[in-house]
This record gives sequence, C-alpha cells and structure tokens, in this order.
Amino acid sequence: MVNSFRRYFGAVSVAVLLLAAAFAFLNLQGTSSPPPAILDPDFTMWTEVENITQPMVWSLQSNTSPGQLVTDRTNISGRDALRLSVYKNSTSQRETFVSLSETLDGARLARLMNSTIGLWVYKEACNCDSEPFSDYSELLSVQVNDGIRQVSFMFTDQLEGNLTFLGHRVVFLPTPSGQWTYRQMDIGHEYSLADWPMPSALTFSLYFEIGSKSARRWHTAYISNVTTNSVVSYAVATGESSSFDFRGYYQTFKLRENLAISE
Repeated sequence: MVNSFRRYFGAVSVAVLLLAAAFAFLNLQGTSSPPPAILDPDFTMWTEVENITQPMVWSLQSNTSPGQLVTDRTNISGRDALRLSVYKNSTSQRETFVSLSETLDGARLARLMNSTIGLWVYKEACNCDSEPFSDYSELLSVQVNDGIRQVSFMFTDQLEGNLTFLGHRVVFLPTPSGQWTYRQMDIGHEYSLADWPMPSALTFSLYFEIGSKSARRWHTAYISNVTTNSVVSYAVATGESSSFDFRGYYQTFKLRENLAISE
C-alpha cells in the first residue's frame, strides 16, 4: 500500500513539474523580444585591452599609439557620453582615426535595416568639416560597410544632401558644432535609394578622423545614446506616400538569389 502511494504521488509530482516547465517555456516564448540591433548602445560596459580602455562589445581600431588615443565614458553639458579623442602629433603624416564597430547579421541586421538609428552628437567648435575631403578636415561619421558597399553618414556644420560614387554613398547631415544635436539615419532606405541589394552582414562603425594637416593637438568628439527606432512608413519620415518593407524586400532578394543559384 505504501509503495503504491509513493508510486502514485511520484508520478503526480513528475507530471506537475512537467506542466510547470511547459507553462514556463510558453511564457518565455510569448514574452521574448528580438535581439537589439546595436549592443550596449549607452556604452556602459568597459574593458582594458593592451592598456587602452574601450567598450567591451565594440571593436576598437585606430592607426595611432595607445598614448595618443582615449576612449571612455564621460559627461559633457549634462549628458553621459562616449568620448573619442585622438592626438594629432604632426602635420606631415597621414590622417589619424579611431573607430568603434559592431558586426551584424541575422535578426540584428534585419532590425537595423528596417529601423532608423538615432544618436546624440557633440562636435568640437572648430568649423573644420566644411570641406570634408581636405587634409585639414575633422570628421565624425557613422559608417556601414557590407564588404562591397559602404554608406557614410557625415555630421557636418554646413553640408547637406548626398552623393554616390562607385560603391560608396555619402549622406551629409547638418550638425552644428559646440552643442548636443540629435540625428537619425535610415540605412535600409539609403540602400534602396542606391539600388543596392540588401546585405547578409555588415559592420556598423562610429568613425572619427583627423586630416593629415590638421592642428597638432588633441581632437575630441562625443556620441551618446544610440537608439533603434522602428520605421512605420516613409510617409512619416519623408512625406512620401509609399512605405518601405525591408523584410519583404530582403526575402524577395534572397529568393532571386536562390533561384539564380539553382539555375
């Protein structure tokens, strides 16, 4: 009798545990959200690599020495921000740059390409980006590169509009120096305007470059709060009557690609 009860209650206990696990799984499935396009958008996680402090999930690249490079989290004009700072030590060498990047594919890429990316920008009051391709320029930009094509969103005091040459599209975003300014970028839309196929992966970079003949001193730019905002339609963003569905476009592109391969 005792053994029968033990077997009965043992079986009931197992059944209850299985039901609890099933409900927990269904609950997690129902509340799960897609991965963020940009990881650590507020630059809160840091590490030290080769005596350089840098964001943990962002990849750091630069062509200057560690003693002439600073990346950290600071506060300027009341806003917590990422600081990108490089020292220009000569007027005869090549341009100096620092870049922080993330590589995206899959669900993160899909979210990026069907959203606008917003961020706060603070540039030095130097008025040195009116001629962005000169040796004296100081340029802060967001760059996306899929290995074949590149879109550069340049934050400049005066220039606006865009230009495309070969596989490089440049979008000028008027951004006054010496103050915080919020700017938005629509990467999927720029790919569509350039008539480029949607990529399977790309690198998203925050890029700060000092021209080869710029002043010999520290040059600094600040970026804060990188946000991903879903695009409802281009009617809201641009006043156009049509909307752009990246997922539909991307699926069509992949279908054509697969058909071409199968043929």
